[in-house]
Parts: sequence; C-alpha cells; structure tokens
Amino acid sequence: MAEHAPSLMEDIEQSGKAGMMYLWVAIISAIVSLLLPIVGIVAVYSGYRLTTVMERRWFGLFFAAIGLASLTLVVLELILVELGYLSF
Repeated sequence: MAEHAPSLMEDIEQSGKAGMMYLWVAIISAIVSLLLPIVGIVAVYSGYRLTTVMERRWFGLFFAAIGLASLTLVVLELILVELGYLSF
C-alpha cells in the first residue's frame, strides 16, 4: 500500500522541528521584500533552505520566488533607467 503523504499542516509541523527558523524567515522576508527588495536575497535563501526540510518543495520555492521576483524587478528597473528607457 502507498505511504500516506502528509497534509500541508503536517508538513509544516514536521519542518518546524527541523527548521522553524527558515519557515518564519521565509514568510516574513518574502512579505518585507515587497517593500524593500534587497530583503529578497534573504527570502530566496530561506525559501531554498525550507525546501530541504519539507516534503513539499513548492512551499519553500513560493517564498523564494516572491523574493527573487521583487529583487529582479528592481534590478531591471535600475538597468532600464541607466540605459535611458525609463525616466523619473
């Protein structure tokens, strides 16, 4: 018989034992990165580390993607301003 896959809440509880710090840092830094994009680096790192302690990789990758998208958009905006495609 197939092994029971844990629900999302069970998976979070299991990851809490091994990496509760990564869980909270990933959530908080992903939210803060929407206002301060440089914090996106922390969201990417903690989201990646969260994938190593949880069975559901998408949960950690979700927070990492938010941080990376925020950081990437700001870098792209700076490049476009420098090249003259955008002006303020």
